[in-house]
Amino acid sequence: MSDFNPGHPAVSPPLIVMTDLDGTLLDHDTYSYAPAIPAMKRLQSAGIPLMLNTSKTAAELLALRTSLQNTDPYVVENGSALYLPASFLSDSSAQNSGDQVHILGAVRSEILSLIQKFRAEEKFLFTGFADMEVAEVIAYTGLSETEARLAMTREFSEPLIWQDSAHQLRKFEALIANHDLRLLRGGRFVHVIGAYDKGKCLQWFRNWFADSDLPVPRFVALGDSQNDVAMLNAADIAVIVRSSHHEPPDLEKQSAVIITEETGPQGWADALTRILDDERV
Repeated sequence: MSDFNPGHPAVSPPLIVMTDLDGTLLDHDTYSYAPAIPAMKRLQSAGIPLMLNTSKTAAELLALRTSLQNTDPYVVENGSALYLPASFLSDSSAQNSGDQVHILGAVRSEILSLIQKFRAEEKFLFTGFADMEVAEVIAYTGLSETEARLAMTREFSEPLIWQDSAHQLRKFEALIANHDLRLLRGGRFVHVIGAYDKGKCLQWFRNWFADSDLPVPRFVALGDSQNDVAMLNAADIAVIVRSSHHEPPDLEKQSAVIITEETGPQGWADALTRILDDERV
Protein backbone atom coordinates (compact mmCIF):
# COMPACT_ATOMS: atom_id res chain seq x y z
CA MET A 1 0.00 0.00 0.00
CA SER A 2 1.09 3.59 -0.61
CA ASP A 3 1.98 6.19 2.00
CA PHE A 4 0.31 8.73 -0.26
CA ASN A 5 -1.54 11.63 1.38
CA PRO A 6 -4.14 12.75 -1.17
CA GLY A 7 -4.75 16.25 0.17
CA HIS A 8 -8.24 17.71 -0.20
CA PRO A 9 -10.58 18.18 -3.16
CA ALA A 10 -10.64 21.74 -4.43
CA VAL A 11 -14.43 21.73 -4.80
CA SER A 12 -17.38 19.47 -4.12
CA PRO A 13 -19.60 19.19 -7.21
CA PRO A 14 -23.20 18.04 -6.83
CA LEU A 15 -22.61 15.01 -9.05
CA ILE A 16 -19.65 12.91 -10.14
CA VAL A 17 -19.89 10.63 -13.15
CA MET A 18 -17.74 7.50 -13.08
CA THR A 19 -17.63 5.40 -16.22
CA ASP A 20 -16.30 2.21 -17.70
CA LEU A 21 -14.80 2.55 -21.18
CA ASP A 22 -14.97 -0.45 -23.54
CA GLY A 23 -18.57 -1.14 -24.50
CA THR A 24 -19.78 1.78 -22.39
CA LEU A 25 -18.33 5.18 -23.29
CA LEU A 26 -16.45 3.56 -26.18
CA ASP A 27 -18.22 1.54 -28.86
CA HIS A 28 -17.48 -2.18 -28.44
CA ASP A 29 -16.34 -2.61 -32.05
CA THR A 30 -15.14 0.79 -33.28
CA TYR A 31 -13.98 2.36 -29.98
CA SER A 32 -15.70 5.58 -31.07
CA TYR A 33 -17.17 7.91 -28.44
CA ALA A 34 -18.67 10.37 -30.95
CA PRO A 35 -22.33 9.99 -29.82
CA ALA A 36 -21.29 10.87 -26.26
CA ILE A 37 -19.60 14.18 -27.10
CA PRO A 38 -22.64 16.46 -26.46
CA ALA A 39 -23.26 14.89 -23.04
CA MET A 40 -19.56 15.14 -22.16
CA LYS A 41 -19.56 18.83 -23.10
CA ARG A 42 -22.60 19.35 -20.91
CA LEU A 43 -20.79 17.72 -17.96
CA GLN A 44 -17.78 19.93 -18.55
CA SER A 45 -19.88 23.10 -18.73
CA ALA A 46 -21.63 22.18 -15.47
CA GLY A 47 -18.34 21.46 -13.69
CA ILE A 48 -19.24 17.79 -13.17
CA PRO A 49 -16.17 15.52 -13.13
CA LEU A 50 -16.04 12.59 -15.52
CA MET A 51 -13.89 9.91 -13.87
CA LEU A 52 -12.73 7.03 -16.05
CA ASN A 53 -12.70 3.70 -14.18
CA THR A 54 -11.21 1.03 -16.40
CA SER A 55 -9.20 -2.15 -16.76
CA LYS A 56 -6.77 -0.24 -18.98
CA THR A 57 -3.32 0.87 -17.86
CA ALA A 58 -2.36 4.49 -17.24
CA ALA A 59 -0.23 4.39 -20.38
CA GLU A 60 -3.19 3.18 -22.44
CA LEU A 61 -5.32 6.05 -21.11
CA LEU A 62 -2.89 8.85 -21.94
CA ALA A 63 -3.92 9.39 -25.56
CA LEU A 64 -7.61 8.83 -24.83
CA ARG A 65 -7.69 11.34 -21.97
CA THR A 66 -5.99 13.88 -24.24
CA SER A 67 -8.58 13.22 -26.95
CA LEU A 68 -11.41 13.55 -24.45
CA GLN A 69 -9.82 16.67 -22.93
CA ASN A 70 -10.31 14.90 -19.62
CA THR A 71 -8.41 16.30 -16.63
CA ASP A 72 -10.37 14.63 -13.84
CA PRO A 73 -9.23 11.84 -11.51
CA TYR A 74 -9.17 8.36 -13.04
CA VAL A 75 -8.84 4.74 -11.96
CA VAL A 76 -6.78 2.08 -13.74
CA GLU A 77 -6.37 -1.68 -13.85
CA ASN A 78 -9.75 -2.60 -12.36
CA GLY A 79 -9.53 -0.47 -9.23
CA SER A 80 -5.87 -1.15 -8.47
CA ALA A 81 -4.75 2.50 -8.45
CA LEU A 82 -6.23 5.96 -8.74
CA TYR A 83 -4.67 9.08 -10.18
CA LEU A 84 -5.40 12.57 -8.85
CA PRO A 85 -4.44 15.44 -11.16
CA ALA A 86 -2.99 18.40 -9.27
CA SER A 87 -5.71 20.63 -10.75
CA PHE A 88 -8.31 18.69 -8.75
CA LEU A 89 -6.68 19.37 -5.38
CA SER A 90 -7.22 22.39 -3.14
CA ASP A 91 -3.45 22.72 -2.61
CA SER A 92 -2.64 22.36 -6.30
CA SER A 93 -0.45 25.47 -6.26
CA ALA A 94 2.03 23.50 -4.20
CA GLN A 95 1.99 20.51 -6.57
CA ASN A 96 3.86 19.88 -9.76
CA SER A 97 1.87 19.37 -12.93
CA GLY A 98 1.87 15.57 -12.69
CA ASP A 99 -0.75 13.25 -11.27
CA GLN A 100 -0.58 11.92 -7.74
CA VAL A 101 -0.88 8.14 -7.71
CA HIS A 102 -2.57 6.24 -4.89
CA ILE A 103 -2.03 2.46 -5.01
CA LEU A 104 -5.01 0.66 -3.54
CA GLY A 105 -4.21 -2.84 -4.75
CA ALA A 106 -0.86 -4.55 -5.27
CA VAL A 107 2.28 -3.66 -7.22
CA ARG A 108 2.90 -5.86 -10.25
CA SER A 109 6.42 -6.84 -9.21
CA GLU A 110 4.97 -8.32 -6.00
CA ILE A 111 2.27 -10.13 -7.97
CA LEU A 112 4.80 -11.61 -10.39
CA SER A 113 7.12 -12.77 -7.62
CA LEU A 114 4.28 -14.58 -5.88
CA ILE A 115 2.62 -16.25 -8.87
CA GLN A 116 5.95 -17.38 -10.33
CA LYS A 117 6.79 -18.94 -6.97
CA PHE A 118 3.46 -20.80 -6.91
CA ARG A 119 3.91 -21.91 -10.53
CA ALA A 120 7.27 -23.46 -9.69
CA GLU A 121 6.02 -25.13 -6.52
CA GLU A 122 2.62 -26.37 -7.71
CA LYS A 123 3.39 -26.90 -11.43
CA PHE A 124 0.53 -24.61 -12.50
CA LEU A 125 0.25 -24.16 -16.26
CA PHE A 126 -0.29 -20.56 -17.32
CA THR A 127 1.29 -17.87 -19.46
CA GLY A 128 1.26 -14.25 -18.33
CA PHE A 129 2.04 -11.00 -20.08
CA ALA A 130 5.44 -11.09 -18.35
CA ASP A 131 6.19 -14.35 -20.20
CA MET A 132 5.16 -13.02 -23.61
CA GLU A 133 6.80 -11.12 -26.42
CA VAL A 134 4.86 -8.31 -28.08
CA ALA A 135 3.91 -10.56 -31.00
CA GLU A 136 2.27 -13.05 -28.62
CA VAL A 137 0.21 -10.33 -26.94
CA ILE A 138 -0.91 -9.15 -30.39
CA ALA A 139 -1.92 -12.72 -31.30
CA TYR A 140 -3.95 -13.18 -28.11
CA THR A 141 -5.59 -9.75 -28.05
CA GLY A 142 -5.85 -8.54 -31.64
CA LEU A 143 -4.30 -5.22 -30.61
CA SER A 144 -1.97 -3.26 -32.85
CA GLU A 145 1.72 -3.27 -31.95
CA THR A 146 1.47 0.17 -30.33
CA GLU A 147 -1.64 -0.84 -28.38
CA ALA A 148 -0.05 -4.12 -27.31
CA ARG A 149 3.04 -2.36 -25.99
CA LEU A 150 0.85 0.02 -23.98
CA ALA A 151 -1.24 -2.87 -22.63
CA MET A 152 1.98 -4.56 -21.49
CA THR A 153 2.94 -1.56 -19.35
CA ARG A 154 0.98 -2.95 -16.44
CA GLU A 155 1.89 -1.70 -12.98
CA PHE A 156 -0.72 -3.25 -10.68
CA SER A 157 -2.00 -6.48 -12.29
CA GLU A 158 -1.00 -9.44 -14.44
CA PRO A 159 -3.22 -11.01 -17.14
CA LEU A 160 -2.82 -14.78 -17.52
CA ILE A 161 -3.79 -17.30 -20.16
CA TRP A 162 -4.81 -20.21 -17.94
CA GLN A 163 -3.67 -23.50 -19.47
CA ASP A 164 -4.45 -25.82 -16.58
CA SER A 165 -7.62 -27.46 -15.22
CA ALA A 166 -10.50 -25.73 -13.47
CA HIS A 167 -9.52 -27.57 -10.29
CA GLN A 168 -6.01 -26.14 -10.47
CA LEU A 169 -7.44 -22.67 -11.07
CA ARG A 170 -9.49 -22.91 -7.88
CA LYS A 171 -6.38 -24.04 -6.01
CA PHE A 172 -4.38 -21.14 -7.48
CA GLU A 173 -7.13 -18.69 -6.54
CA ALA A 174 -7.14 -19.93 -2.93
CA LEU A 175 -3.36 -19.61 -2.67
CA ILE A 176 -3.22 -16.02 -3.92
CA ALA A 177 -6.19 -15.06 -1.73
CA ASN A 178 -4.00 -15.78 1.30
CA HIS A 179 -1.76 -12.95 0.07
CA ASP A 180 -4.54 -10.36 -0.49
CA LEU A 181 -4.72 -11.00 -4.22
CA ARG A 182 -7.75 -12.00 -6.25
CA LEU A 183 -8.66 -13.33 -9.68
CA LEU A 184 -10.76 -11.34 -12.11
CA ARG A 185 -12.11 -13.48 -14.92
CA GLY A 186 -12.33 -11.88 -18.33
CA GLY A 187 -13.20 -13.26 -21.71
CA ARG A 188 -9.80 -14.66 -22.61
CA PHE A 189 -7.61 -13.77 -19.63
CA VAL A 190 -7.77 -14.18 -15.90
CA HIS A 191 -6.25 -11.16 -14.19
CA VAL A 192 -4.35 -11.36 -10.92
CA ILE A 193 -4.89 -8.11 -9.02
CA GLY A 194 -4.95 -6.78 -5.50
CA ALA A 195 -7.97 -6.98 -3.21
CA TYR A 196 -9.65 -3.91 -4.73
CA ASP A 197 -12.28 -3.38 -7.39
CA LYS A 198 -14.03 -0.60 -9.25
CA GLY A 199 -16.64 -0.25 -6.52
CA LYS A 200 -14.15 0.17 -3.69
CA CYS A 201 -12.56 3.00 -5.67
CA LEU A 202 -15.89 4.77 -5.94
CA GLN A 203 -16.29 4.43 -2.17
CA TRP A 204 -12.74 5.77 -1.70
CA PHE A 205 -13.72 8.97 -3.50
CA ARG A 206 -16.92 9.24 -1.46
CA ASN A 207 -14.90 8.95 1.76
CA TRP A 208 -12.35 11.45 0.43
CA PHE A 209 -14.96 14.18 0.23
CA ALA A 210 -16.43 13.27 3.62
CA ASP A 211 -12.97 13.28 5.26
CA SER A 212 -12.36 16.72 3.75
CA ASP A 213 -15.50 18.06 5.46
CA LEU A 214 -17.09 18.80 2.10
CA PRO A 215 -20.55 17.83 0.90
CA VAL A 216 -20.35 14.35 -0.59
CA PRO A 217 -21.37 14.37 -4.26
CA ARG A 218 -23.88 11.87 -5.58
CA PHE A 219 -22.18 9.34 -7.83
CA VAL A 220 -23.52 8.24 -11.19
CA ALA A 221 -21.81 5.08 -12.49
CA LEU A 222 -22.08 3.67 -16.00
CA GLY A 223 -20.97 0.21 -17.11
CA ASP A 224 -21.95 -2.65 -19.37
CA SER A 225 -20.53 -5.89 -17.96
CA GLN A 226 -20.00 -8.11 -14.94
CA ASN A 227 -16.71 -6.37 -14.33
CA ASP A 228 -18.64 -3.16 -13.57
CA VAL A 229 -21.12 -4.62 -11.07
CA ALA A 230 -19.25 -3.54 -7.91
CA MET A 231 -19.05 0.05 -9.21
CA LEU A 232 -22.72 0.07 -10.24
CA ASN A 233 -23.84 -1.32 -6.88
CA ALA A 234 -21.83 1.34 -5.04
CA ALA A 235 -23.27 4.27 -7.02
CA ASP A 236 -26.20 6.48 -6.10
CA ILE A 237 -27.48 6.14 -9.65
CA ALA A 238 -26.45 3.08 -11.70
CA VAL A 239 -26.62 3.01 -15.48
CA ILE A 240 -26.31 -0.35 -17.21
CA VAL A 241 -25.35 0.43 -20.78
CA ARG A 242 -26.87 -2.19 -23.02
CA SER A 243 -24.44 -4.36 -25.00
CA SER A 244 -24.93 -6.05 -28.35
CA HIS A 245 -22.56 -8.80 -27.19
CA HIS A 246 -24.00 -9.97 -23.87
CA GLU A 247 -26.96 -9.65 -21.52
CA PRO A 248 -27.06 -6.84 -18.92
CA PRO A 249 -25.40 -7.84 -15.64
CA ASP A 250 -27.51 -8.44 -12.54
CA LEU A 251 -27.17 -5.96 -9.67
CA GLU A 252 -27.88 -6.25 -5.97
CA LYS A 253 -28.94 -2.62 -6.12
CA GLN A 254 -32.69 -2.37 -6.74
CA SER A 255 -33.41 1.38 -6.85
CA ALA A 256 -32.08 4.16 -9.07
CA VAL A 257 -31.01 1.74 -11.82
CA ILE A 258 -31.32 2.66 -15.49
CA ILE A 259 -30.89 0.16 -18.32
CA THR A 260 -30.38 1.92 -21.62
CA GLU A 261 -32.28 1.15 -24.80
CA GLU A 262 -29.34 1.95 -27.06
CA THR A 263 -25.92 0.31 -26.84
CA GLY A 264 -22.50 1.81 -26.19
CA PRO A 265 -21.87 5.55 -26.31
CA GLN A 266 -25.36 6.34 -27.64
CA GLY A 267 -26.95 4.61 -24.65
CA TRP A 268 -24.38 6.31 -22.41
CA ALA A 269 -25.33 9.72 -23.76
CA ASP A 270 -29.08 9.09 -23.60
CA ALA A 271 -28.92 8.02 -19.94
CA LEU A 272 -26.72 10.92 -18.85
CA THR A 273 -28.87 13.43 -20.69
CA ARG A 274 -31.92 12.08 -18.86
CA ILE A 275 -30.14 12.22 -15.50
CA LEU A 276 -28.87 15.77 -16.05
CA ASP A 277 -32.35 16.88 -17.10
CA ASP A 278 -33.83 15.28 -13.98
CA GLU A 279 -31.19 16.92 -11.78
CA ARG A 280 -31.72 20.24 -13.58
CA VAL A 281 -28.03 20.56 -14.31
